[in-house]
This record gives sequence, C-alpha cells and structure tokens, in this order.
Amino acid sequence: MTIFIAGSTWLFYASAKLTDPDAGKNWWAIYFVGPDTKNLNFTIENHSNQTAFHWEVLVQNQKIKEGDVRIEKGAAKDVILDENLGSGKITIDVTTGNEKKEIYKNF
Repeated sequence: MTIFIAGSTWLFYASAKLTDPDAGKNWWAIYFVGPDTKNLNFTIENHSNQTAFHWEVLVQNQKIKEGDVRIEKGAAKDVILDENLGSGKITIDVTTGNEKKEIYKNF
C-alpha cells in the first residue's frame, strides 16, 4: 500500500510539472484571435523569460503599423487592430530578443 501511495504521489507531481506551460520551459506564441474572419486582432502568449515584444503589421511587405507591448511570463495579451488595413497579404511580425515569429492572412 505504501508503494502505491508513493507512486501515485510521484505520478501526480510529475504530471502537474510536465503540463505546466511555464515550468522549466521557454517559449512564446502568436495567433489570430479570429483565424477564420477578416479580423486582424492577434494574441501574444508568453511562457519565456522575455517580457518586451515588438510587433509590426505589413501590407504587401510595406510596414503600416507597429508597437511595443510588455507581457510577463505566463500571461497573454491581445493586440487590437481596429481599422481596415487593406487587401492582399497582411503579415504580422513579432520579435523579442533575437527571436522572430510571423503570421499572415490573404484578403
């Protein structure tokens, strides 16, 4: 019985640690709030040690809007782009430190 309790305790601990997105991990992601719509609002989700993010919106490879946002580890922040930014390929570039990620939509 003692082995069962010890084993169960260890498995619960290991499972909780492995499923925690911040425990010993270093990653961040960007994604559209409404991927199947014309809405360009996007989210930056941070599970890294970086906190300063810079974003740019490009229409046909021309920068039309940019900004900076601070996001603590374990948090996510929506960036609201409330205007119509044109047609064609619209790209969102986000950088932090020496990492860069990109998402885009074609209209």
